[in-house]
Amino acid sequence: MLLSGKSLKREFIRFITATMASLMVFSLYSMVDGLMVAIGVNEYAMSAVNLSLPFTNALFSIAILFAVGSSTLIAIHLAQKRYHEADVLFSQNFVTLILLGVAATVLVMVFLEPFALLLGADSLTLGYVKEYLLGLAPFSVCFLISYNLEVLVKTDGYPRYALCTVITGCLTNCVLDYIAIFWLDMGVFGAAVATGISQMVTCILYLIHFFSKKCTFRLRRFRFDPRLYVAVFPIGFADGVTELCNGLMIFLFNRTVLHYIGTDGVVTYTVIAYVNTVIINLMIGISQGAQPLVSYHYGKGGTGSATCCCATA
Repeated sequence: MLLSGKSLKREFIRFITATMASLMVFSLYSMVDGLMVAIGVNEYAMSAVNLSLPFTNALFSIAILFAVGSSTLIAIHLAQKRYHEADVLFSQNFVTLILLGVAATVLVMVFLEPFALLLGADSLTLGYVKEYLLGLAPFSVCFLISYNLEVLVKTDGYPRYALCTVITGCLTNCVLDYIAIFWLDMGVFGAAVATGISQMVTCILYLIHFFSKKCTFRLRRFRFDPRLYVAVFPIGFADGVTELCNGLMIFLFNRTVLHYIGTDGVVTYTVIAYVNTVIINLMIGISQGAQPLVSYHYGKGGTGSATCCCATA
């Protein structure tokens, strides 16, 4: 539902605060896994979680590449009341991410050990990294869809719904991590499965919104058109690369620390990587929060003094 009459300043603050909070909570997923694994298993298992971070970062970079590009165009379509085009782009984007998630799962499961070694696993951490990837990879689709829909829910004008969903997913992860590690003694594998299930929960909550009557755009039958991505990719490329660079930086630091210091050094760097992720997500939160508003007013032809026409969460 589209509403008007709110000041742009007020809506800007509402969107960026909700987005920043969402990303802060989102960054807790790996931290919770790492800390609980460190307490319930050992510090080398925590290092394995950090060594696996580039994999989840790669998934997030793909999701945000599609999300930012498609959400920008969808916001423009909505402002111009081109609802059919918005539905088609949303639907094609959704199905494409499912296919990419399935492909990622198959590749990791088939090349599990080579992939773990590529991430920097050594004799002390190889088993833990393989266990973590084995529990995480089957949920690749959920990682792609949940992060993508989180951006699109805000584009639909419901940043607080996105925040509440992310919080629910994080709390689910915390509870399941505790059960898997301390009650069921599933170790690193249990932590990964807990994270995957929490991502699946957020997917379900987002889909409830997109199948509800209050959603402005929804899934519909479509004819696949690869030309749509000629417009989507250039818009989302910068945000996707930013997320990918964060994972690449962690990957390079892990390998450098392993080479010069050893596995004990990776344990220390894991804590630093968590702090770095929080700071980067704060900055990304501002840009992602402003994006739906900028796109909508661009499509509407606003000059900056226009009032926001986004729904109140």
